[in-house]
Amino acid sequence: MAEIARVEVYVDGQSTPYKVLEKGPFQVQIDPADFAEGDHFLQVYVYYTNGDFHQYLYRFSVARKNQTFAGYLNRAPVGAPIEVILIDPSEETVAAARPNPFVHGILPVLLFLLIAGVAAWFAYMGDKSVKDYVENIEPIAAAAAASESQGEAKAGGGAVDGATIYAQNCASCHGPDGQGQGDVFPALAGNQNLADLEMVMDVVLHGRPGTAMVPWGQQLSDEEIAAVINYILNSWGNNFGTVTPEDIAARR
Repeated sequence: MAEIARVEVYVDGQSTPYKVLEKGPFQVQIDPADFAEGDHFLQVYVYYTNGDFHQYLYRFSVARKNQTFAGYLNRAPVGAPIEVILIDPSEETVAAARPNPFVHGILPVLLFLLIAGVAAWFAYMGDKSVKDYVENIEPIAAAAAASESQGEAKAGGGAVDGATIYAQNCASCHGPDGQGQGDVFPALAGNQNLADLEMVMDVVLHGRPGTAMVPWGQQLSDEEIAAVINYILNSWGNNFGTVTPEDIAARR
């Protein structure tokens, strides 16, 4: 069994970590007083002692209104400081082999919200403290799993494997249907930039500094990267060709 080596938390795609945790409890406090009104997101990167790597995405919105409850949906308003438990305690160790979250029924995005108190501005407005405990799991995995049935990937990297790898590692940001999420996570469906295969390989392998795109070269093999790229290049109406594992190896 491998244990968590560290957890890095980034806010809104910034290049500097909001928090780095090297021991439990793996959680951070979100205070709406620290954020502008509107939508925000946390990217959580979990590094294990066996070299494995997992990525999680938490989206929330800040609304400075007379509220006494932090909702539990994906873009729920946050009206008081909350503790976001980044890692389910039951998953703080992983097997040496990366589990398939759909085979084992593990949701790739776990969101546990603990209402910890009331922010100073919130208290100033005269509202009572909030002591409710909210525990919810966002079913992104279910939506991501549906993407496997939408795959139109061509041969060259493995259509089935590519769909699975995409669902495990990419769908939470770029969407199970490749539609993306605004400017932070660009759409992949119909994206003409995908015609530049060298650029696509470089971005998947090495990430894109200053953006929310992380490198996958250390986590995925040449075969896996070729498979997921080919899935993206030829799904959702895309028709941008294929790459091979040898192409990936040459770009490392």
